Amino acid sequence: MHNRTLRTAAAALTAAAALTLTACGGDGGSDDKAKDKADTATAQEQADTAGDSTDATDATDTTDGGADDKPQDTGDACLPGTVKVEAKAVKSPVNHVLLTATNTGKSPCTAYGFPFLRFDQDQATAGVVEESKPKAGGVKLAPGKAAHAAVIASAADGSAGAGREAGQLSVTLQTPGGDPLPGEAAQPALPGGALHVDDSARTTYWQDTEAAALKW
Repeated sequence: MHNRTLRTAAAALTAAAALTLTACGGDGGSDDKAKDKADTATAQEQADTAGDSTDATDATDTTDGGADDKPQDTGDACLPGTVKVEAKAVKSPVNHVLLTATNTGKSPCTAYGFPFLRFDQDQATAGVVEESKPKAGGVKLAPGKAAHAAVIASAADGSAGAGREAGQLSVTLQTPGGDPLPGEAAQPALPGGALHVDDSARTTYWQDTEAAALKW
């Protein structure tokens, strides 16, 4: 009888221990699931935060890029719409053409620097005679007045190669800072419809008289 009682008690203790272990195992599983959910939520929050940060950076970059695209300072420069550019033949010096830029506007303007010249579809502009740079910053033009520049189309002695016949001349004016003015380039008709140019082709700075331009 005593032994039977001991076996019954032992069985009861074993069952209780089993239930306790089962309960602990169930709680651990719940805790793991809760932890996984918390980790997932944290990761999602971090991803969202990173996305917001990237969006903010992109917006800042776009704003900065737009700030760099500032309009050019044209000051009192003669603008394409208020200037008529003509190319005229001259008897001397040989291989020269005279450019004349007339202020057709109602207000005074200034022809700065020298004309940027392109022949046909050339990518590069013609050179410039640096010695022709006037002491003044530019040629000031009252309405109806003109500035002049010489185009030395080719070397008189043929030292710059055989050259070619150009059928089109494009002329772009300058800003006070020496940059090309925005807008359409002038395309004055060439004397005789074409001009023989070679690798030495260049222009002078704008001058206030024809004689000053043609001396180079």
